[in-house]
Amino acid sequence: MKTTLLIIAALLSGGTVMAQGEPDTTRITFGGKQIIIVGNDTTMIDLDDPSSNGKAGRYGGDLTYWSGIDVGINLPMNGDFQNNFSAQHLNTDPSQSFVYSFNFAEQRIRIIKDYFGIVTGLGFTNSRYGFDNDRMRLQSDSDSTWGVSDTTLFTGFTKNQLRVNTLNIPILFQINTSKNEDNNFHISFGAIGGVRIGSNVKYKYDLAGGGDTKNKEKGKYNLNPFQVLGTVRMGYKDFGLFANYDILSLYEKDKSELAYPFQFGASFHF
Repeated sequence: MKTTLLIIAALLSGGTVMAQGEPDTTRITFGGKQIIIVGNDTTMIDLDDPSSNGKAGRYGGDLTYWSGIDVGINLPMNGDFQNNFSAQHLNTDPSQSFVYSFNFAEQRIRIIKDYFGIVTGLGFTNSRYGFDNDRMRLQSDSDSTWGVSDTTLFTGFTKNQLRVNTLNIPILFQINTSKNEDNNFHISFGAIGGVRIGSNVKYKYDLAGGGDTKNKEKGKYNLNPFQVLGTVRMGYKDFGLFANYDILSLYEKDKSELAYPFQFGASFHF
């Protein structure tokens, strides 16, 4: 069906359609492009782009690098960009502090052909902050958030994490070095706005003679309901690196010591 529609579109636009000697191969040429259909596989060559050297890029590839999965480290920073706080609930263990993002929708607005444009979309992020104190419980009331030591534990927590879920919308300026997505280095920068849709603290600990016990306590903990991440992202083809810095504090103003999340890691696009 897709092949038929492409052939009709080519003919209506004054293009040409040619069946090759190879089995199940059709070449459609129109508008400076050539689409090659071999069975169920479709590729496209930009005939006006000397850098393509006749190599085919994936048809439908829109050179947009937002949708995919981000995996990285998540650290709160003070106003001097240091991971150092007097409040114990802000001192985190990097080996237990991660960020996972699933970006599931994207749209690019071309400004200078395929080389420069604006990208937006949707995404979901789970940010985890593993507390450095393995006996600390996160507490809050309407005025403040703090940590208290749990002296009833025999060995302490084996998992002690604040988890924050956000729904995100990016506005990114993206630069591509090639129209061929199989040979493209890309960089983007801008902002990612987010709204918190859930949060909890997950505890895991051992009871004497009772084995592992898990507990999840849902709460708002005076967390900031919004985030505005400044972001820089770069990569080659479908692999990339990212760094995000939240210009809004993790907790609401005057209800906790100020802390600004900093995230960095790898991106895998699809």
